[in-house]
Parts: sequence; C-alpha cells; structure tokens
Amino acid sequence: MDNPLGCNTLYPGGRLMDVRHQFTLAAHKRSLQILKEAGFEACEFSHFDVLVPQECRALREACEEFGLIPWSAHSWVTLPETPEEADKHARELRESVDAASDLGVKVVVVHAASGRLDLNDPEQRRVRSIGLETSLLGVAPHAIAYDIKLGIENCADRANLEFMVEVVRGLDLPNVGFVVDTGHAVLHGMDPAETIRIMGDRLCSTHLQDNFGHVDDHLPPGRGNIDWSSVIAALEDVGYEGVLMVEISDCPPNRAPDAIADTREAFEDLFHFARGRLPE
Repeated sequence: MDNPLGCNTLYPGGRLMDVRHQFTLAAHKRSLQILKEAGFEACEFSHFDVLVPQECRALREACEEFGLIPWSAHSWVTLPETPEEADKHARELRESVDAASDLGVKVVVVHAASGRLDLNDPEQRRVRSIGLETSLLGVAPHAIAYDIKLGIENCADRANLEFMVEVVRGLDLPNVGFVVDTGHAVLHGMDPAETIRIMGDRLCSTHLQDNFGHVDDHLPPGRGNIDWSSVIAALEDVGYEGVLMVEISDCPPNRAPDAIADTREAFEDLFHFARGRLPE
C-alpha cells in the first residue's frame, strides 16, 4: 500500500504519568521531531485535549515545519450510551472538535460507551440507539464545518460494532465513520481483518497496534500475534485511502517506554508490512 504512514505522539521523557503537567508544548514538539526522524509522514495527537488553542495552533505550524500531515486527534470524550447523557457529551465533543480544528487534523477519534445496556433487549437497544444518534447529530454538523470526520473506534465485541455500524449507516452523515483498532479487535474476540470489512467504506482512520491476545500492549505491528498480511489485504479490499496510523503507547503495561526506539520500530515494522520491503 502506498498510503502515508503515521504514528501517534508519544511523551518523549519516559512513562507518562501526568498528561497536563508533563506533556507540554515543548514535549509535543519533540514528539513530532521523533516521528519525523523515524520516517513517518503523518501524526495523531494522543493528548491534545489538555492544550490551549494557542498551543494547538503552534503544533499545526510545527507539523508544517517538519513536513508532517496532522492527520488525526484522539478525543477522550466518549459517545454516550443513553439519551440523558447525549447533550453533555455532544457539548464536550464539540469543544474537542474546536481544539482539533486548531491542529488542522482531518479526523477526531472517539470511543463509544458500551457494556451497561443489553443490545439483545429491544428496549435497551432502542435507548442506546437514541443516545448514539442524538450525540452524533449534535456533533457531526459542527465537525463538518471544519472538514473534520468523526471516527468511532471499536472498543467492544462484534455485536457492539455491528450495532454502531447499523446506526451510523442509518444516519448516513457524510463525516461520521470508524477507526479500526487492531489490538482492541483481538481483545474482544474479533479478527482485525474482519473488523475492517465490517466497517467497510466507512473506515476513516486506523490504530494499528499489536498484542498477544491478553493485554492492550500497544506494540508496534509484528511484535505480537496479529496476522498483518491479512490486515493489509482487508484495508485494500475496502479501498481505504487514508493514513496508515500506528498507535503505540507512552504508558505501556509490563514494559518501560522508549519513545525513540518504539517509534523507530513502529515505522520499520509498518513499512515492511505496508510496502512489502524494509525501509532503505
């Protein structure tokens, strides 16, 4: 695949313990430099919600200086599960979209709440559907004004994903789609390639990360058990044309983080699977 290769911003000073006080503007700029030096062409901002507008605009300028595409930003505001939560979550997501627009990104990644309501119960399914629809209708028009897509990340099992695909396709909002997280797929009993195909032409970004099926390790592609040739084939099958975005971690379980080494390994591994050869 010839898609641009991207990676999320990692805190450059070791394990991230206090986002607001550790991941400063200077640290963000250093993280962008690390991505560029590793060979990446695009970035996702993992913790942009703690930045003020002036800092977001400064990072947009830094991307221009480094020649990086500011592709996506990960909001930590979830989509709601009930109608009662919808207005509050939609308001907070609109604020995330405002900040993301200062960064100049194309996609805002969001999580969808899941687990409390039983989708096999018709009434609970109806309630959750109304909550999801109400929040998306409250955010999508705001985001489209900035030419930003909302990408819903898979965080649960197949039934939850198929439910969200059903709701999103029913609404048919032009700027609402999905972000495949390959590691989450495995942890919830799904094949990542199958997950991509369920999302289909609504796939608008990726979180390509590996694990061994037990913990959300956020390893670079190829360092765990995922079949990456099948992932790449599925991305080609659905006609995905966006950035191939890796999502690794600055607070990984069971190992010490190393932003420079982890980012370099992520680029080399992704390049190998996407381009069919090692980087020169």
